[in-house]
Amino acid sequence: MIQVNYACRSGFVYIQALILAILLAACGDSEYARVADKIMKGQSRQDIIAILGNPYETRITAKNNRFIWGPEEDFWDQIPRGARLEIWQYRFSDRHLNLYFVNEGETLDFIAFAPNGVVY
Repeated sequence: MIQVNYACRSGFVYIQALILAILLAACGDSEYARVADKIMKGQSRQDIIAILGNPYETRITAKNNRFIWGPEEDFWDQIPRGARLEIWQYRFSDRHLNLYFVNEGETLDFIAFAPNGVVY
């Protein structure tokens, strides 16, 4: 009979746990890549929910700032001051996605994507 000592068995379990953690992290990254090209301006709320599910967080605010830093810089000037903004936030393993609906619109107006931890 072959005997395996406890240290060897626990090391083997540790390696399996490490491999599982790496696979889970890789799946999280690829999950965003699978849907990134399916989200487009002009899509309906229902289509987005069908692709991404319900948002992690929803915020309603008004555009009061003239300037903003971050991925929103690309389109911020196109939103009129005082406009009502509904922002759907989705989180992925290493990035986040904000979807903007302006003035209670039923279709997506703007998309802002940024890696987590980036400071603007």
